[in-house]
Amino acid sequence: MSIFKSGIQITKRGFLIGAILFFAFFTLYLLFSFYLTQYIVSSADELPIIQALVHFVIAATILLSSFLIQRFNKLHLVYAGSTAMAIATVLLFFTSIEVVGLIIIFVMAIFFSIGVLGLFTYFWQITSSEERGRVAGLTGFVFLPFYYFTVQIVAGTLDFPATVLLIMLISVGALVVIFLRPEKIALTAIKKERARYFEKRTIVFYSVPWILFSLVNAILAKNTSITVVQQVSSSFYLLLIGVQVIGVIFGAIIGGVVADFFGRRFALAFSLTLYGTSSALVGLFQNNALFSIVYVINGLSWGFLLILYTFVIWGDLATEKNCAKMYAIGLAIYYSAFGFGLLSDQISQIPLVVTALLSCLLIFFSNVPIILAPELLPSDFREKMKLKMHIKLLKKLYKRSKNHG
Repeated sequence: MSIFKSGIQITKRGFLIGAILFFAFFTLYLLFSFYLTQYIVSSADELPIIQALVHFVIAATILLSSFLIQRFNKLHLVYAGSTAMAIATVLLFFTSIEVVGLIIIFVMAIFFSIGVLGLFTYFWQITSSEERGRVAGLTGFVFLPFYYFTVQIVAGTLDFPATVLLIMLISVGALVVIFLRPEKIALTAIKKERARYFEKRTIVFYSVPWILFSLVNAILAKNTSITVVQQVSSSFYLLLIGVQVIGVIFGAIIGGVVADFFGRRFALAFSLTLYGTSSALVGLFQNNALFSIVYVINGLSWGFLLILYTFVIWGDLATEKNCAKMYAIGLAIYYSAFGFGLLSDQISQIPLVVTALLSCLLIFFSNVPIILAPELLPSDFREKMKLKMHIKLLKKLYKRSKNHG
């Protein structure tokens, strides 16, 4: 029994569609909200303010769209978002006025928000709760290497025209999924999804850790990064980023398996504890060897949390009627926290030990709601998988003893 096949209903075609679309939208987000704004905004002092406003517009649009999205075909929203962003980037070639360029950026933020919310609701349609962790983990394992290569290696070397062209190509390239007939996959998967309803306090229990983590990651963790950059050589810092990226990629696939076979609560508590531990270590001990360990742990925990809080948790809490609203909560929390982080330059004046220990405290505190929250993964599936793994282990032991006998 393969852990990647047990209980999996999604087809290879459905998986490929998800991987293509998530790569496109994750990449487009960083390309237009960070790289493109650097060319549009002339003042270095105003740049973080504009970038923060872009994130607030994304969060607000996602929340507002969640009340209307049920009336529309989710894939049509994805296509509309990609097409609108491609058209908007073309318009940037025909203006040199900063105000006009900023208006186009904010229009792109609006259509990106609509498209990405449509994408997550479509992901809910093509996956069931029992497989959502592993499907998300495998999706991340496939698209994250291309994502990091594009935004950290390629995008950093491009000038304004090349950045605009890259955004346009990725926006148009996402439309290739039309030829894979994604509508048929969504209709098949919806019939297999069981309706499950949770109390409102359950949503609060799972929201609080995500709020705390998002704020710590966007605000307090900036001080850690600034300090590390100042203490190590540029080549060693690139190595740290590399091992962190590897940690994220493998954390994603491991986190998906852990979430599906050991439950959402265990996976969340484990990943938050890892993140809190790495935050404390970097504040108490500062040397290159420890920095390497911290960045690996940080990457693994980020991979876990990326899969759980981007793909899985909100999907488990959702029904067909409120799916868009559940994903909107998680996405709005993340983008809002990132916006506040861009405005928090003064945090770098706080001693590293203070920010590290405060981060650790807040992260460990976020485990309390997880303890109080009910498990989201159906218990019958977990018991069935444990039984199958136990039977498989017994068969292996029996064959081994028989061979030795």
